[in-house]
Amino acid sequence: MGLLCRSPAARRGRLLLATLCLSSFAASTYAQSKCTATGVMAGEKFSLSHCAVAFLVEPQPSVTLWFNESPIAPQEVEAFHASAYPSSLKDGKPRTMVVAAFCPGGGQVKAAAGAVKSMDVGFTHGKSAMAGAQWLIEAPKDFKVERISGDVRPGGKLSGRITGGRSSDGRPYAWDFTFDVTLPANEAASGIGCG
Repeated sequence: MGLLCRSPAARRGRLLLATLCLSSFAASTYAQSKCTATGVMAGEKFSLSHCAVAFLVEPQPSVTLWFNESPIAPQEVEAFHASAYPSSLKDGKPRTMVVAAFCPGGGQVKAAAGAVKSMDVGFTHGKSAMAGAQWLIEAPKDFKVERISGDVRPGGKLSGRITGGRSSDGRPYAWDFTFDVTLPANEAASGIGCG
């Protein structure tokens, strides 16, 4: 009965406290992903230190990593969790970003370096539209999984390092992706096949 008789000021105080707690929880959820992507796109250097991850378990476990130059807004992270597709524009301007999608376990839930046979990778450079590229690349010709561990499942952890390079129309591309991410609670609507 004491709870029912509390003053409006006390209720507002509890509401404020609950809001602050939820905000802190949401911020810590987004802060759990740590990534870097460095290299060159068509000779243009890039260094990306913000990321988000989406995943799919059925029909085959896959992940999509979004490396971005600037912080990713929470609503964009949530949209990426659901779709596995980021927008290449921010406030109408092109972003510098890389999107890498692959099957960490080659079709299995448990990640294994030797199981990653291909990767869909897309590059966008905010200052050079001509540097953009998208490929389905093959290991070990185009990239190497230096290390990888974890599981593709709701709330699972995944960490690793993938390096590689190739050229396109005589323009060099090279990358070094490192990631330590916590997968979201829900699967995305799409992902990459492990074929």
